[in-house]
Amino acid sequence: MRNYDRVHPRKPEGIEEGKAYIVGGGIAGLSAAAFLVRDAQMPGRNITVYDQLPVFGGSMDCAGASETGYVSRGERELEPYMECLWDLFGSIPSLYEEGRTVLDETRECNKNWEIDSKHRLWEQGFKAHDESTMGVTPEIQEQMIKMMLTEEDQLEDVTIEQWFSPAFFQSQLWYYWSSMLAFQPYHSLIEMRRYAVRFMHQLHLIKSLRGILRTKYDQYNSLIRPLEKYLADHGVNFVSGATVTDMDIRIEGSDKTVTALHIGEGSDAQIVPVAEKDLVFFTNGSMTRNSTQGSMTEAPVMNRDAVHKGCFSLWEKLAAKCPEYGHPEKFAFDPDKSNFVSCSVTVRDYPQFFEYLAEKTGNPTGKGGCSTFVDAPWFINYNVPLQPVAPDQPENVQFMWFYGLHANNCGAYVKKPMTECSGEEIMREFLYYCGLEDKIDEIMPHITAIPVVMPYITSQFMPRKLKDRPEVIPAGNRNLAFIGQFVELEGDVVFTVETSVRTAMIAVYRLLHLDRPITPLFQGQYDIRMVNVALKTLLGKDKIEVSDLPKVNPLKLPQTMHEIVEAINQIPPVPEYYSERKENL
Repeated sequence: MRNYDRVHPRKPEGIEEGKAYIVGGGIAGLSAAAFLVRDAQMPGRNITVYDQLPVFGGSMDCAGASETGYVSRGERELEPYMECLWDLFGSIPSLYEEGRTVLDETRECNKNWEIDSKHRLWEQGFKAHDESTMGVTPEIQEQMIKMMLTEEDQLEDVTIEQWFSPAFFQSQLWYYWSSMLAFQPYHSLIEMRRYAVRFMHQLHLIKSLRGILRTKYDQYNSLIRPLEKYLADHGVNFVSGATVTDMDIRIEGSDKTVTALHIGEGSDAQIVPVAEKDLVFFTNGSMTRNSTQGSMTEAPVMNRDAVHKGCFSLWEKLAAKCPEYGHPEKFAFDPDKSNFVSCSVTVRDYPQFFEYLAEKTGNPTGKGGCSTFVDAPWFINYNVPLQPVAPDQPENVQFMWFYGLHANNCGAYVKKPMTECSGEEIMREFLYYCGLEDKIDEIMPHITAIPVVMPYITSQFMPRKLKDRPEVIPAGNRNLAFIGQFVELEGDVVFTVETSVRTAMIAVYRLLHLDRPITPLFQGQYDIRMVNVALKTLLGKDKIEVSDLPKVNPLKLPQTMHEIVEAINQIPPVPEYYSERKENL
């Protein structure tokens, strides 16, 4: 965003009389509330956030204690070019240092201890898997480039495995890609294409993960809690344990207006009227919906309930009323294809374990980022973050987590699917892959391992058409916006914190016609320097030859100089500056 755009928009007329109802208290919903307070100047008392869970934060959670074991279902990878995220948290005060913002402390944390992995791919016993190249053959290179140059409407409902040859799924590039992003071969090629374009600037760093950011503590304590306190200090209302089961929508021609929210069921049911001047923001899907937690002695039981799916069930009801609201059945329908199991590991009074991991990998604690045992049947991916992870974590306690992307497979040591294993069994499999089979009985008394199975954690990647996800504000909507990971954003990806914050910004700015530009999406694919280094990385070359260039003409330019000049003259002029604001106004 240009500094000239960092303005304080004028207060919308009548903003004090309107109310905002936010359905879903994850990062998207909380961000929407923050933009309403900060930029729209809506009084906090007029904003209500509903969530079915007792704790706000959605998928960005951390619970437990050092005595019983910390639980974090996962970690979201951040990077400097998540523009809306840092726009927001540059104005959220830190909980841990007066006079500093969350952005201040995050930047300082990464400046002082940058992720820089020496090696990421391993085989059982920490045998180094070859990382000298990306393992990408000329055939795969051609398939990759063709994918990036193909229009999305030609890739609808196409899977990754339908596009790429089988050798691609044994390449180092795929191991890096799938371990970081949880992609499966049967996932959407559209989503893979978007990642390849959106994060082209990160391709040359994918081995080391330099450029991936961490927060001071876990993301719940570093992002959610400060944001929640900011909102509470402004008087925002939080209603936990509240399930919004339906919305009444008045449809008049192409216009659609929410008139009421239905909350709860049975004797506890209530109806909340929604006036025309009120706004509704709906997080229409959750990757951690129907998650279940196990223990050291018990495996988590997969929740296959197809009727009670929270926000997905509400989305299904809305989609039945208006086709513009998308097709939720394309995403949350098959837990066996969209699940993985994560395991939170608390280590007490045994620093030798983390010392061993650092010695074997060459990655000091907090430096390595996501590392992978590529030969593990569960496809184990682990992260040893900078300590302490939780603000109250004692010095004798350490924390890490890992997940199995192929959790339905039988383990090599435990001989059971990860989905059927207790925390102890999962930890034994992990220690075996670490080459510590002979020390398992010595280490286990110091460990609390808590597994969680998430039936829909990769549901946002399922094959789809472009219209299967609703737009932030579908055509004709007067007071309803969709936010979160199951919303269509042209050119942007899902499964990122940035997606949630960006959809919230778009929703607030456009519904209220704020005179402040939406923070532009970072588009490194138009920077020739980034294209150059990405192509060199993909091809494994230090210098690009003419023969390496795509055998296509992506700009569709003719071949003669005369025709090229004519084509250039047909390029439309750069729009006037203020035309960018019309999208909001």
